[in-house]
Amino acid sequence: MTSPPSGPPVPRRSLTRRLLATLAAGALALGVALPASAAVAATTPTPSPTASPAVLAAAPAANGVLRAGEPLSVVVSLTAGSTAQSSTPVALSIGASPLGDDASLERWLSGDPTGVTVQQIATGTVDAAASGAQATTTLSVPPTDPALSGRGAGVYPVLVTAPEAGLSTPSVVVVPADGGSQTPVAVVVPITAAPMTRGLLTANELAELTAVDGALSAQLDSVDGTAATLAVDPAIPAAIRVLGSAAPPTAVAWLQRLLALPNDRFALQFGDADIAAQLRAGLSVPLAPTSLQNYMSATDFTQPAPAVSAVSTPDPSASSTPGQPTYPSLTTLLDIGTAAPNVYWPVTGSAGAETVAALGALGTGDDPTHVLVASTSVSGGGRQAAAASGGVSTLVYDAEVSRALATAAGQNDATRRGASLAAAQGYLAIARSTAGDQPLLAVLDRGTDRSRVSLRATLGLLAGAPGFTSTTLRTIAALPASEVSLDAPSVDDARVADVNDLLGDEQTIDSFATILDQPELLTGRERAEVLQVMSASWTGDAARQAVADHRAATRTTLDSVGILSSDFRLVSSSAPLRPWVRNDLPWPVTVVLAVRTNDARLRVQERTTVDAQASANTRMEVPVEARIANGEVSVDFQLYSPTGVPIGSPQSVDVEVRAEWENIGLVVIIALVVAFLSLGVVRTVARRRRVRAEEAAAPDPDADTPTDGIGVKDPDADGRSTSEDADDTTEPVDDEQETRP
Repeated sequence: MTSPPSGPPVPRRSLTRRLLATLAAGALALGVALPASAAVAATTPTPSPTASPAVLAAAPAANGVLRAGEPLSVVVSLTAGSTAQSSTPVALSIGASPLGDDASLERWLSGDPTGVTVQQIATGTVDAAASGAQATTTLSVPPTDPALSGRGAGVYPVLVTAPEAGLSTPSVVVVPADGGSQTPVAVVVPITAAPMTRGLLTANELAELTAVDGALSAQLDSVDGTAATLAVDPAIPAAIRVLGSAAPPTAVAWLQRLLALPNDRFALQFGDADIAAQLRAGLSVPLAPTSLQNYMSATDFTQPAPAVSAVSTPDPSASSTPGQPTYPSLTTLLDIGTAAPNVYWPVTGSAGAETVAALGALGTGDDPTHVLVASTSVSGGGRQAAAASGGVSTLVYDAEVSRALATAAGQNDATRRGASLAAAQGYLAIARSTAGDQPLLAVLDRGTDRSRVSLRATLGLLAGAPGFTSTTLRTIAALPASEVSLDAPSVDDARVADVNDLLGDEQTIDSFATILDQPELLTGRERAEVLQVMSASWTGDAARQAVADHRAATRTTLDSVGILSSDFRLVSSSAPLRPWVRNDLPWPVTVVLAVRTNDARLRVQERTTVDAQASANTRMEVPVEARIANGEVSVDFQLYSPTGVPIGSPQSVDVEVRAEWENIGLVVIIALVVAFLSLGVVRTVARRRRVRAEEAAAPDPDADTPTDGIGVKDPDADGRSTSEDADDTTEPVDDEQETRP
C-alpha cells in the first residue's frame, strides 16, 4: 500500500485558467516580437517600381484628310505614367507650308522640326488621369479660321503640345487635290499564324485562332469585301486538312470561307519561310514540304469521307477498299484555292539582283516569276510598281507607305492608331504626287499582333484614300515593266549560318529515317519543322533561340534509338548475348546490330537484324561461341540501318568467359548420377544378402515338430495355431465322456 504524500494538498488549476495563462504568455511574446519585426521591416529597403513616363498622342479626324470647307478636329489623349496626371492644358498648331517629300515627312514624324514653322490654332485641356489611365479631349478648328482657308493640296504638319507636362506629338493632315485622274493602288495582305517550331498547328490552336475572336478570323474579316491580294501560308489549310474528321468545326468553316473569297491570292512558302536566306545558303530551289503523312491518323480518314473532302480542291479519291483510310495527297493538303503561281515575297530588304535572278529561273513561259521587292531596294528609290530586274518581273511596293500601314495595323489604342493612319495618309499623298497616274503597290507586312478593328481600319484607309482607286496585284503584274537595278541587299550572316545548320541536320535525319518502313513519317515532319523555323517572322534573338530549340530536338530524335546493355557472364559455350534495343520513336524500326570482338576466346555472330517495337525496349539474342579459355572479353555493339547508316552511339561491354564451366558442370552431374546409381545397387545387393542370411539362420519347422506313430503331426504339438486352440475350446463335450466315472 502506497502512503499519501506529506504536506498540504496542491490545488489543481482549471482548464480555463491554464488557457488564459497560455494566451497571456503568447500575447506578451507577440508584443515583444512585433516591434522587433517592425524594426527589421523598417530597415529593409523596398524596391521602387520602374517609372514610366506619360504619353501624348494626337489623331486627326477622317484619317488625316482635311477637305476644303471642313473643320479640323484632332483627338488628343494623355496616358498617365507611373504617377497620376493632373489636368493638363494642350495646344494645337499647324504648319504654313506642306511637306514636300518622304524624307521631310519622316523627319517631322520622328520629332525633328528642322525647317518647319507652325502656328497655334487651338487650345484645350485634358482632364486629370490616375496612374496608367487615359484621358482624352478633342481640339477643333472651324473651316472659317484663317489658318485653314485657302490652303492648297499637300501634306501639312500638325503639332500637339502639353507645355506644362513637357510633352509634344507630331502628326499630319492631307489636303487632297480636286479632280485629276485616279491612281490605282493594290495591297498585299498576309494570311499567316504566329511563328512556331512545330510543323503544323494543333487542333486546339486552330480552334482558338479560328474562333469568332481568333487572329485568323480577324484576318479574313479584314479582307472580306476588299480588293486586297492574299498571301496565304499553305501550312494553315494543311493543318486543318490533316485532321480529317477530327478538325475543329470552326477551322473547317474558316477554310471554307477562305476558299470562297473572290480575292486574288498567291501561296507563300510553307511556314512563310525566308526565301532569300535559303538561296544564300546554297539552295537553287527553295525548300518545299515533302510529306505530311506523320500528322494524319487513319481513324480520321476512314470512310465515310471526313470533313476534309468538303474543303479540298480537288477532293481526295475514294478508297477502293471499304473500311480503309483515304488520305489526301500533298497537293490537296496545301491547296489555297485558285492562286497565281510563281509569286515570291522575300523578307523586306533581303532581295537583291542575285535572289531575283535565282527565283526568275523557277518560272516558265506560261507562268513567269514575279518577285515582290521594297522600293528601298531599288536604286534611286523608284516607286514604279510594274518593274523588272534582269528580265524578271519585279513588283515594287512602296516601303514608306507599307511601313506606316503595318504600324497602324498593329495599334490597338484608338488614338495612336488614328495617328498612324494619318501618317500613312501622308505617305500615300506624297507617293501619288511623285508617281502620277502610275499604279502604287503596298503590302501589309508580316505581323500577328493585329486586332480586327485595326486591320479593318487600315484596309479601309486604302479603299477610301482620296485620289486612289483599288486594283489588284495581278493587274499590276500584267502592265508593261520598266527595267530597274537593285541595290545590294542586307544580309544576315547569322541567319544564313542557321539555315546551313538546319539543312545539315535535315540530311542527317534523312539518313537516320532509313530505319523506318515509311521514312517519310520522319523526313516529312523534319522538313515541315525546318520550314517553320525559317519563318520570316522569326527575327533577332527569337530566331536564334528557335533554331537552337529545333536543333536540340533533332539531337533527341537521333538519340531515340540505341542499345541498352550491361556486362555479361558467359557460363556456356553456346549461351547468347541478350542486349536490348531502345526505341523511343512512335513507329517500329528495323535495325541491324553489328557485334565485333578482337579476342579469339569468343566467336560472335557479326550482324543480327531486329524489328524493334514502337516506344518500347526490344530484347534480342546474339549467338556466340566461347572457346575453351577463361577471362574477360570486350565486345563492341553498334546499330545500323538496313542501308548501313550508323544509328545511335556505339556501346562496349565486358563479357566474362567461363567456357569450361559447362564441361565441369556436365562431369559433376554425370558423377553424381553414377554415384547415386552405384549407391542404389549396393543397397539392393546388401538387402538381398541380409534376407538370405536371415532365411538360412531360421529353424526348420518340419524337423522340430513331433509326430505320432504313423508320421502325422500331433495336434497338441508346438506350432499349433491359436485359432485351432480357440476352436478346440468351443467344441461340444460328448455326453458319454461326461458320465464316465
